[in-house]
Amino acid sequence: MNICMLLAGRDFPPDIRVEKEARALCSAGHRVVIVCSARRGRPLRGRWGECEIVRVPPPAWLPRKLNGLVFWTTFFHPQWARLVARLVYDRQIDALHVHDLPMVGTALVVGRRCGIPVVADLHENYPEIRRYYQVKKQPWYRRLIGVLNTTGRWKAYERRCAHAAHRVLVVVDEAKARLVEAGVPAEKITVVENTEDASYFCELPLDEDILSKYEGEFVVSFIGWFGGAHRGLVTAVKAMPMILEEIPNARLLLVGDGPIKPLLESIVVERSLEERVTFIGWQPFERVPSFIALSTVCLVPSESNPQTEATIPHKLFQYMLLGKPVVVSSCRPLRRVVEETGGGLVFEAGNSYSLAQAVIQLKDPELREQMGRAGRQAALGKYNWERASEKLLGVYEELRAVPLDGGSLRE
Repeated sequence: MNICMLLAGRDFPPDIRVEKEARALCSAGHRVVIVCSARRGRPLRGRWGECEIVRVPPPAWLPRKLNGLVFWTTFFHPQWARLVARLVYDRQIDALHVHDLPMVGTALVVGRRCGIPVVADLHENYPEIRRYYQVKKQPWYRRLIGVLNTTGRWKAYERRCAHAAHRVLVVVDEAKARLVEAGVPAEKITVVENTEDASYFCELPLDEDILSKYEGEFVVSFIGWFGGAHRGLVTAVKAMPMILEEIPNARLLLVGDGPIKPLLESIVVERSLEERVTFIGWQPFERVPSFIALSTVCLVPSESNPQTEATIPHKLFQYMLLGKPVVVSSCRPLRRVVEETGGGLVFEAGNSYSLAQAVIQLKDPELREQMGRAGRQAALGKYNWERASEKLLGVYEELRAVPLDGGSLRE
């Protein structure tokens, strides 16, 4: 099949999930075109592996404002609709695969007009995650749009989209249960987990300079985006004084960047932790295995909220794949995977004392070895990308075999 993936709001690459899905589809003989937002300085047409990349340029000021006004009031984006419709005919597209909720409605309109199915790939509980990325200082028109676009309105839009899409992909069982509870038929939802592709990830070379940097230290690492308080990084920083009482050579290594970094830095200074908490900054994906490999223990300290209770990050499976014991919060998906596999310890979400006690328990090298080994076995077994990708490919085999049923956004 000729598949057009839509990735609005950001350029590509990188995007871990999109990359894995695109590689899997191309390896199975499908042709993939990825449509994404253009970043300044990148060409509007390009290649990534076997995939064609089409970047959508930002329009001039007035058309951009008009497109935005139409989208935020109707969930339909005229510029993207026109471009994607042209691609459907020019590239003989057989299916639209939309990453994240915002552009699903636009894809459904194009799919209906062109007579092709739409796959909605819902990475997050998008109506809820919007709460954690609101910018406080915004222009007046953004504030007005914010008043119109309530969480309730986004939930209603998500429900309509999930009903109308021909197939829905989610990342964990808990996300599927949430949509089923909202009335979406279970049979149209497929769980394609954020597991890691061992054949790719484990082949990335390790950087000896990174590996040797903290020799002799008990390194507790978090690798990823410092996107909001729901990441739980404040809890991790506040746990460090208690950890240091029992493990004096402990170091908290925060690899990444994001809007709450200044808050984290202020807490570090306030608690005199400058010598034991290190901020590395954003790193290319190719260096991620090196930072995991140098770690003693790896963290997923997410706060509990409707978003984190229905998703799971790639980093958990990356940690496990490289044999590192993990300390995760009690969010349902994290707890389920870690307790099932024996790959680490669970602490009470938002409780820095509980996090510290879990890390301190892992002072025991035999326990670390046991849990790291169990996690790696699970990441190579049940929780590996090969199995997840088979479910993705199965969705497209079903679409190829079943006549289009004409789902409607207004249903």
